[in-house]
Amino acid sequence: MRPPFARAVTSRTPPPKRTSFDALARDYIETVLAEFDEVQRAARTLQLTWWSKQFAGKSVAEITADAISKARDACATETFTRGKPRKDKETGEIIAPKEYRRSGATVNRYIATLLHLFSFAVKERRLIDRNPVGDIRRKKEARGRTRFLSDEERAELLDACASSEWPPLYALILLAITTGARRGELLSLRWADMDLKVGRATLRDTKNGEQRTLPLAGKALEALRQLKLQNSARSEYLFPSPTVVLDPKTGKPQLDLPYEHFDAHWYAALETAGIRDFRFHDLRHTTASMLAAQGASLLEIADVLGHKTLAMVKRYSHLVVEHKAPPC
Repeated sequence: MRPPFARAVTSRTPPPKRTSFDALARDYIETVLAEFDEVQRAARTLQLTWWSKQFAGKSVAEITADAISKARDACATETFTRGKPRKDKETGEIIAPKEYRRSGATVNRYIATLLHLFSFAVKERRLIDRNPVGDIRRKKEARGRTRFLSDEERAELLDACASSEWPPLYALILLAITTGARRGELLSLRWADMDLKVGRATLRDTKNGEQRTLPLAGKALEALRQLKLQNSARSEYLFPSPTVVLDPKTGKPQLDLPYEHFDAHWYAALETAGIRDFRFHDLRHTTASMLAAQGASLLEIADVLGHKTLAMVKRYSHLVVEHKAPPC
């Protein structure tokens, strides 16, 4: 969806009472977010679009901590759907997609983007003297969990992905399971990052800022080779948006972007596989579980998942112990 930040920003910055939230967001997107990678830029733009609706018609000076607090609560209680209505195969009944609410962690990411925006307003644009987001209480986040797929669930999910309306979903999920890479890291992969002869992918945009290499083998490598043959849009991305418009002269995409919003296909696959209480990020836990079953240490699991320290992988320690324990 095109964000409401289309008009160009003038070189002269007006006083805060006449600077709208939209104008500030436009400025931020065109200057600050221009330096972010595509995945982060798309996510933050989406969040700012939501905030813009909450502060429609308000100037920067009018957005107080009280207004932000009320909008934060709305962000937490607002319901939305993932996926599309589907028809029951047995009864033919049209089943509406399930409604969800944002988690505490997701709401906090929305707040973090707003905090950064107003920090930009304070430090670089001198529009206000104090960041009103600094006083906003964050939502409680659920403790880290270790939900992972069983062997049966993994097989069912991959079968469902193989029959998805979006064919690349199979390769994406298989790659996520076998490498442990994060969603954003996978979506940012370009064909230039792949060496399908050797069986290797290079992650350049990682969460910790360090380049990482992913080994490719078996079904994952074969799925990627098939995916490359099917790249009719000639996109530079492994997982491009399916709505790519080609240039009639060059045959190349006019706007080449990764497919950020494939969630409808992902949730449809989970529904088909009969898998409950499972998120895309849990595929990383599945990778860790598989590594533990193969005898990997916590240090080796941390290396594969791209963690700098062992703190984040201590949740898997019981898996390592269980698989190392002698049989009764």
